[in-house]
Amino acid sequence: MMGVCDKIRVTEEMGITLSLRNVGGKEVIVDKVRLGFIGVGGIAGAHLNILAKMEDVEIKALCDINPQTLQRRGREFGVESLYEDFKEMLDKEELDAVYICVPPFAHADIEEKAAERGLHMFIEKPVELHMENAIRKEEAIRKAGVICSVGYCARYLDISDRVKELLRDKIVELVLGYFMGGAPGRWWIQKDKSGGQLVEQTTHMVDIARFFLGEVQAVNGAFVALTRPSPNYTIDNASIVTLYFKSGAIGSITSACMLSQGYKTGLDMFARDYILEFTYGNLRIRTPQGTEEIKAGVNMYHEEDRAFIDAVKSGDRTLIRSPYADAVKTLEITLAAEVSAREKRIVEMKFQA
Repeated sequence: MMGVCDKIRVTEEMGITLSLRNVGGKEVIVDKVRLGFIGVGGIAGAHLNILAKMEDVEIKALCDINPQTLQRRGREFGVESLYEDFKEMLDKEELDAVYICVPPFAHADIEEKAAERGLHMFIEKPVELHMENAIRKEEAIRKAGVICSVGYCARYLDISDRVKELLRDKIVELVLGYFMGGAPGRWWIQKDKSGGQLVEQTTHMVDIARFFLGEVQAVNGAFVALTRPSPNYTIDNASIVTLYFKSGAIGSITSACMLSQGYKTGLDMFARDYILEFTYGNLRIRTPQGTEEIKAGVNMYHEEDRAFIDAVKSGDRTLIRSPYADAVKTLEITLAAEVSAREKRIVEMKFQA
């Protein structure tokens, strides 16, 4: 095993925060976190653009099964170490952490192999398509003691902090969530590859509802696909999922992916004489006295990436707002909604982190 940050602590030298890496039995001061990327298409581009601008990050290696995408990203970010086999990259490169940005169906044993090598991980959502796999990986990550962050980026918005502050003295009784737009295409429209819109996309609304209002104890789901534009289009076009929160609140999360013109994404929360309307870009507060609007002041992708790098450097896990075990809870809700729709019954949550 090469290049593992098996001992990290923070020191202050000339006012700069540096980390100590154990190399050959000696502690060496380093000011850069060495990253490898597994999967460099799609959302990986957003992370690469942000991380490449951070002075305390070194993007050492990239891996993707698509050679054209791999070569293009290598040229774009000046990375020479390129791999089509992630295990080869993990064996050959001296890394501190990896970004896992593969489609939902392609996770295989990536997380377990990274955990075996003591590598910290940033993993894009959803973490899996099957609960048994996610639970097994959660255990491997926990036993390895590595830092792991999952890409539920809305948690890192400044307006998300504001929502939590505003709800401290409020009792929310109803939540209405929306994720309505078009289907991205390719593997996304195949149910066995993406898990469908609720699992792959609307998962963001389910997760931020949990972040604001606490745990969900049961779900009831309904899905529909009355039209299919192509033979390989196997996902549902629309869904409604009822959430039963432990607090006693109820919620309805609505999804639709047959609207190429786009429509609505957000979460509305209702307390007595009080409404919060949350989107990625702004927060609207409605009371009998009037309406106040607060715009998001940060880039949520930058904030989650910065938090991960700082956590790796300092060992401070509290910087991570969506650790793996927490993300598994969100996954369970979305998968349980599918079971509910299929078996026409309310399904209770079982996973305990």
